[in-house]
Amino acid sequence: MLRSKKMERMPSRTGIVMAAIIAMTGSVSPLQATPLSIHEIQYTDDADGVSPQNGNVVDCLGGIVTHKRSGGRPRLVLQDPNYPDGWGAIQVKGWSSDAFDNVVVGDWVSLTNVMVEDHKGTTFLQYQSDYDSNLTVVDANNPLPRPLVVTIDEIAAPIESPDAWAVPDHGAEKYEAMLIKVIDVSVEDLGYGKAYDNYLLTSNADPNLTCWVSDYMNADKEEGLIYHPYTEVDQHFCSVTGILEQYTGDSEGIYYDYYQLLTRRSDDFIVDQIADLDGDCDVDFVDFGVLAGHWLEAGCGQPDWCGGADLVTDPSQQEVNTLDLLVFTQHWLEGK
Repeated sequence: MLRSKKMERMPSRTGIVMAAIIAMTGSVSPLQATPLSIHEIQYTDDADGVSPQNGNVVDCLGGIVTHKRSGGRPRLVLQDPNYPDGWGAIQVKGWSSDAFDNVVVGDWVSLTNVMVEDHKGTTFLQYQSDYDSNLTVVDANNPLPRPLVVTIDEIAAPIESPDAWAVPDHGAEKYEAMLIKVIDVSVEDLGYGKAYDNYLLTSNADPNLTCWVSDYMNADKEEGLIYHPYTEVDQHFCSVTGILEQYTGDSEGIYYDYYQLLTRRSDDFIVDQIADLDGDCDVDFVDFGVLAGHWLEAGCGQPDWCGGADLVTDPSQQEVNTLDLLVFTQHWLEGK
């Protein structure tokens, strides 16, 4: 897999020329000497989360396509696995419906001549002919980055006031466009946000913690419907995975500034965690202890299946054995 890295320093003669340009113009934004990593584009200490490259036309070393949205103004979501803890992903917006026809999830793509724009809170790479943008598929079939498990309070729902729904700070900014996951949550309510397409997820460990989720980019959502079929009030999920997006704007006298977790497909919802034998929505040594406690136990059947340890619920082999251990190992540490 291609690993992005900063290029070497420019030769001193080039540095002298660049210094002269700065002295004359006060800016070098029209020039992009070296391609930038996603991290270099996204990382910011600005309180509002605005990219330091906002408004510049840049070349980007790119990342792995974790999601593709077709039609209209298509989008790609890219993530650089070299930055798993934050500032490692970005959305690319195309301006023609066929812009990304030859790109699939798992491709590592790089881009040239794309304009960085913070639009309604989200940092985009604008891929359009005005800038002579170009995209290269560097390689294909890359494994997707493992979703980063975050706590609900790290992407907390906005606070309501008479004329606003706004987050108190932008601490979640570092997760923008990254694959993240929240665990052991339930749908509390529907109909939030500027487009009323957000729903409220509540932590089952602490009901005071909530975040907003939207299915508008979910490829498995039926066209014309707001929510994925799994999204119903009181529905419990062992985990929900998605990409994080910020939205800021005004609607009907209400100001919005919030983060929403965007699901991509049905697989982003885990209702029951296979091999979770203690009911805490992850698979770890506690669950292994349950399996070991029922090892070689026979006569397993409905409804208990030997405490759930008989994972291969086949009436022809009602025993906890190596077949069940194989299933267990396939799900080891899921939910973590």
